[in-house]
Amino acid sequence: MSAQRCIHTKRNGQPCGGFALAGSRFCFAHDPQQATKRDEARRRGGKAGRVLTLSAADTSVRSLGDVVTLIEDTINDVRNGRMDSRTANTIGYLANISIKAIEQSELEVRLEALEAVLEPERGEAVSWRRGA
Repeated sequence: MSAQRCIHTKRNGQPCGGFALAGSRFCFAHDPQQATKRDEARRRGGKAGRVLTLSAADTSVRSLGDVVTLIEDTINDVRNGRMDSRTANTIGYLANISIKAIEQSELEVRLEALEAVLEPERGEAVSWRRGA
């Protein structure tokens, strides 16, 4: 038993070719009784394809505290429906990169400070070895 095909004829005279809905002679796209559902599906589809535009305010992400604030704001925006999860995931990913960069930068500063303290001692050790 083959599935029923839609009986709608396109403008060029060709049959639709889609599968008819159960209990109907038309497919979803052509069934007059599905007009409301079709319109709602179009609205949902239009909303789903939109790219969320965030507020124009730039957010500083120069310290771990800034990153924590950004993540808190993002969580609240998602929970209140002001931001979709795809955008929030991207922000989370970028925040993670920022954390690593901040930690690396702080580590470099600490290492430079240690090297500055140890540099005079290194010089003394080298001269002591040469004199021995």
